[in-house]
Amino acid sequence: MTVVFALFTYWQLNDLDQYHTEKWYLWVAAYAVCALISLASFFRRLPVIVYIAMAVAAVSAAVIRVQGVDWSHKILYNPDNPSGNETGGLLFVTLWMIVLAWGRKAPAKKSAEL
Repeated sequence: MTVVFALFTYWQLNDLDQYHTEKWYLWVAAYAVCALISLASFFRRLPVIVYIAMAVAAVSAAVIRVQGVDWSHKILYNPDNPSGNETGGLLFVTLWMIVLAWGRKAPAKKSAEL
């Protein structure tokens, strides 16, 4: 998932030109943080509050962005209707953070006894 979010981060760099998103740098920062959290989680368990806080922030932003979707036009990959892509991305972030939080609660694996 680190690679996926790193790619999302990279793809946000064209938002100003392609979608005319004035605050494209916020999307770059959000996806970069997700990539870093995913990378750190590979090596060690982070406090569950990290995942929950990120999930709450993402779902809150998704609720705000979904209000900007023009449902009468194509939703995804439409430069004139970017709220669809943005909402989808935020929901993806939310789901991934919930998966990480759920995995955080699982007991640590013990080495197999012979």
